[in-house]
Amino acid sequence: MSKTYSAILGGLVRALSAPMPRWSRIATRARLAEAVMPRVTVATPAGPVTFYTPGKEAIYFPRHAYKREPETLEWIDGFGPDEVFWDVGASLGPYSIYAGKRGVRTVALEPNPFSFHCLVRNIAENRISDRVAAYCLGLAEKDGRERFFMPSFEAGTSGSSLKEAGLSRLGFARPDIAVDALAFRAERLVDDLGFPAPNHVKIDVDSIEKQIIEGALPLLSRSEVKSLLIEIAPDDREIPALLAKAGLEEWRRGQTRADTDVNVIFRRPG
Repeated sequence: MSKTYSAILGGLVRALSAPMPRWSRIATRARLAEAVMPRVTVATPAGPVTFYTPGKEAIYFPRHAYKREPETLEWIDGFGPDEVFWDVGASLGPYSIYAGKRGVRTVALEPNPFSFHCLVRNIAENRISDRVAAYCLGLAEKDGRERFFMPSFEAGTSGSSLKEAGLSRLGFARPDIAVDALAFRAERLVDDLGFPAPNHVKIDVDSIEKQIIEGALPLLSRSEVKSLLIEIAPDDREIPALLAKAGLEEWRRGQTRADTDVNVIFRRPG
C-alpha cells in the first residue's frame, strides 16, 4: 500500500511542478523532499530519541532497534557517567544516541557514507554533539585504505563488508556498490590519533569481527576496557577464544533469533 501511495503522490508532484521553469522546478522538488522527510521520535528509558529517516531501510531503527535488543540498552544503562563507549558499526546511531542521552562520552564509527550522513544528522537533531563524536571510518587488523562494499546506496542497510563483498555473513554486499574507506587498528586511534580509550565497546559489522578483534587485542587487553558487546553467530568459537586472550570472558547472551546472529556481552572479571 505504501508503495502505491508514494507512486501516486510522486506523480502528482511531478505533474504539478512540470510547468515551472527548469531550475525553479528542481528547487521546488528538492525543498519538498526535505520538507516531507520523516523524522520519527520514539520513547526510550533515556528519553525521546528522534531519527532522520530518508529511506525505508532507515525506518527500521526507530521501529525495531530498541525493542529487539533490550540487553544492549540494559548494558549501556550500566555505564558510569565518566566512562567512554565505542560504537563500532554505529549505522544511524541508535545506541550511540542512547548512550549520549545517558550522558556517556561516545565515539561512533561508521564507514558507510550514506548511513554516516544520517548518523551525524541524528546526533545533531538530538542535541548530543557535546557527548557523541562520529567518524566515517572502520576498524581492521591493520591500518590503511580499503574498499567498503554495500547492498545499496540506501542509508541503514545491513550486511555490508570492508575488504571484500564476499565476507558479508548476511550475503547482501554487492561487488558493484563500493567506496574507498579508511580503516585503523583500535590501538592506533588511541595512541597516535588521540581518541579517548574505551571502557566499553560494541562491535556490529556483519563481516570482519574477527579481524577487528585481532587488530584490537593490544587495546582490549588494557585494564580500562571493562566490557565488550559483539554480534556473532551463535556457534562462533573463534571470537570468544580471541577475547579470552584479552582477559574478557563471556557474561551474557541476548535472545537468539532465527533471522540474525546473537549479541554476546563479555566483561573483565573483578
